[in-house]
Amino acid sequence: MERAELFELAVTRAATYLDRLMPAWRESHDAHALRAALELWYLRTRFAYRVPLDEVVAALVGRGTPEG
Repeated sequence: MERAELFELAVTRAATYLDRLMPAWRESHDAHALRAALELWYLRTRFAYRVPLDEVVAALVGRGTPEG
């Protein structure tokens, strides 16, 4: 799997995790709060060492509201 695909998979799975953990996360633009919420998920994921958590958080903060 290429890095871009792995990164998109990580962002998608992190968003799904946040949807279950704290459904209102999409209204938040607090990167520190999202990072704290994702730390356990990140430690448990298989590809954590290949996709930096800060990059995942930045993508999620930029994503904001659901698409379509």
